[in-house]
Amino acid sequence: MTTLAACAPDRDEETEAGGEVSEGEEPDKPDSLHVWVNEEDDQIAAVQTIVERYEEETGIEVQLTSMDMFDQVENIALDGPAGSGPDIYFAPHDHTGNLAVQNLAEHNGEYEDRFTEESIQGMTYDGEVYGVPLVSETYGLLYNTELVPEAPTTIDELEAIAEELTDTSQDEFGFLMEHNNMYFAYPFLTGFGGYIFAETDGGYDTSDIGLANEGAIEGVERMQTWSENGWIPPSIDPEIQDGLFTDGNVGVSLTGPWNIPSYSSAIGEENLRSAPLPELPNGEVAPSLIGFKSWILSPFSEEKYWAQDLMIFMTEDENNMEYYRVAGEMPAVTHLLEDPEIADDELMQGFAEQILNGSPMPNVPEMNQVWEPIGDALQFSAQGEDSEEVLEEAVDLIHENIATMGN
Repeated sequence: MTTLAACAPDRDEETEAGGEVSEGEEPDKPDSLHVWVNEEDDQIAAVQTIVERYEEETGIEVQLTSMDMFDQVENIALDGPAGSGPDIYFAPHDHTGNLAVQNLAEHNGEYEDRFTEESIQGMTYDGEVYGVPLVSETYGLLYNTELVPEAPTTIDELEAIAEELTDTSQDEFGFLMEHNNMYFAYPFLTGFGGYIFAETDGGYDTSDIGLANEGAIEGVERMQTWSENGWIPPSIDPEIQDGLFTDGNVGVSLTGPWNIPSYSSAIGEENLRSAPLPELPNGEVAPSLIGFKSWILSPFSEEKYWAQDLMIFMTEDENNMEYYRVAGEMPAVTHLLEDPEIADDELMQGFAEQILNGSPMPNVPEMNQVWEPIGDALQFSAQGEDSEEVLEEAVDLIHENIATMGN
């Protein structure tokens, strides 16, 4: 059983919502609980199965409303205070800071160590943990074994594949990635010594930005050579990258597990494999950005105790694996990522391994000011401009934009 301390009930030793453990006492059960679920068919089906188990165990009806999770983040601000919102909603972790600042999420206390350290970090804002993580997600390598029999394990091996297999006259490429997208470029921006915001005991120091330091410049200059050598088109986008891969013209694609269905359908599941990102010259696996999707307790819920009980129930091992099997999204529980069902799955194992080598996407509001300036800088660098200059200009702009937040 999952224990959620402080505000949440232990499903073995019940706890008053927001209070101390009260031996043998629990609030009366409500007739129903209301949950917003992400508007994806597989995810809805998975959650439906799980809540039916909860209904059978507790006798509490669970009403599901499907809604895009980004719409949930917007709508909770209106529907919550109006009394028409859910008891629980579903949100990506990088919205945690905004939700906490606006008092749109109830904090939950501390978690047991069954969840990955990164997921707890991702759900923590200003020293408080918000939500129960259900899903962890990152990117890695998907490769076509007809072109690349063995996954590259180092950046030098990856570049050798690019050199050997790239023939732009035939639209053939050894390796492709969106190197003009900061989300995917993060491994090389930070793997050589850069960082987004300096980490502190309390979270992030958003005044300390390391995206134009010596390490970040080295990483971006390394990516710049990939365009200079003709290995990656300077203005690549997801449509180009995925289209070339599904046409069988790409050996290795830096992407996420969301592309497994389309990739395997196009080239054959028997020809598709996953791998973590390659090792960098320092001998460490290139770090990726990790995202988490979590159940969030609405502060407007009148049934916080049982809502938290349901949140815990939905992330117990059996239910978390049910969600993985049906929805195809990996859990945020350490030992489940190491479970043979995931660890031995040749299409998922690379991503499961990469999650243990990644960093949570910063969940502070200031992160919104980072994406566009750095994305522009990466694009300018890919087109041949001086990497140091464009990164310094981008960081200056980020500082300016952060300074004007809230004004």
